[in-house]
Amino acid sequence: MNKWQLEKLARVLVRTGVNIQPGETMVLQTDTAAIDLAREITKEAFRAGAANVEAFIEDAEINHLKAKNCSVETLRDLPEWKKEAIDSILRTGKGVQMGVRATRPSINADVPDEKLKAMGFAGNELRNVVRNYIHQGCLKWTGTVYPSLEWAKKVWPECDDETAYKNLENAICKMMRVNEDSDPVENWKKHCDDLSVRSHKLNDFNFKSLHITSELGTDLTMDLVEGHIWCSAGEMGAQNVNAPYVANMPTEEVFTDPDFRSVNGIAYASFPLFMSGKLVTDFWIRFENGKAVDCGASNNVDFLREALFRDETTRQLGEVALVSKKSPIRQMGRIFYNGLIDENAACHLAFGASFPDCVKGGTEMTREDLIARGVNFSVSHNDFMIGTDDIKIVGTTHDGRQITVMEHGDFVI
Repeated sequence: MNKWQLEKLARVLVRTGVNIQPGETMVLQTDTAAIDLAREITKEAFRAGAANVEAFIEDAEINHLKAKNCSVETLRDLPEWKKEAIDSILRTGKGVQMGVRATRPSINADVPDEKLKAMGFAGNELRNVVRNYIHQGCLKWTGTVYPSLEWAKKVWPECDDETAYKNLENAICKMMRVNEDSDPVENWKKHCDDLSVRSHKLNDFNFKSLHITSELGTDLTMDLVEGHIWCSAGEMGAQNVNAPYVANMPTEEVFTDPDFRSVNGIAYASFPLFMSGKLVTDFWIRFENGKAVDCGASNNVDFLREALFRDETTRQLGEVALVSKKSPIRQMGRIFYNGLIDENAACHLAFGASFPDCVKGGTEMTREDLIARGVNFSVSHNDFMIGTDDIKIVGTTHDGRQITVMEHGDFVI
């Protein structure tokens, strides 16, 4: 990326993403492929008054060597010091967290499946350190992406290396609302305001339940948690933090918590899912009385089963998110093979953990009270896309009215 792109990306990630305030310390989790942006983020954080930036830097090539040479047990066993290094900063209440990574979709193609699953387990355990504070509603955090040539060639296989990489650079800047002629911070303020308009409309309806159908065969019903809140980037930071922030950049979604006990039917994925270094494609999940009971896929179904049937809580839904087919990411006409980006191109669900801050007063409730309302607590959170050009979503109000929320892939409210 050229200098102005790096500077503007860093500016919007620091000033809008984690919105770091004077005296706060940033936990920056990144990799060597994204080091140019990581350095600009560090500069911008100190300009904003950060007390410190602690960078945790990994290297995909070194991790690949570990995957090839370490045992399954070693790869699965996450050392306590790795968790403590991050937790020691976040538990002070003066830490923010940012993740910036370059996708390498094929680097571990020659690693045995059992080792990939072990690495995925350890990675999830480390993410749970951050998730603990996210679910308490007391952490400002942001996740974003950085281009790699391998990723670019996956998305644009018909292009030569230089063109594919430039296409990915430009796509990331476009979805991040970064251009030469405007201030990305102002662009994101408008975007967040627009998303808030949509979430407020949904909250006004206070739906009891949703019915989701699509041409792929999705036919799913679910109640929403009592006192649920539809959230978006415009609402992040309304709970226990000192300033608004944006968790995922880019983002195009409005989302809330389903009542995990109420989900019935079948969901067909509209995008592949990248799990532990493998693409799970053309998959479906069937739910009965709130729990996944079966699933299938054309490729790598074992990886889906490993995540889905890990325990009782991972079999349950934790999120329903609505995204218009007019999303600028969807309009690019590409599958990016990256969950953060692809989830903002289509409506999606997640099996695993819910968000207590998607419930009125949820961050002040006990875990037991939240579970009694249907909020799912789990060790993982896995988004999968179900949105299509003809997805239809109908909400039923508590007085029995049926309101079409989305039709032909777009909002109609």
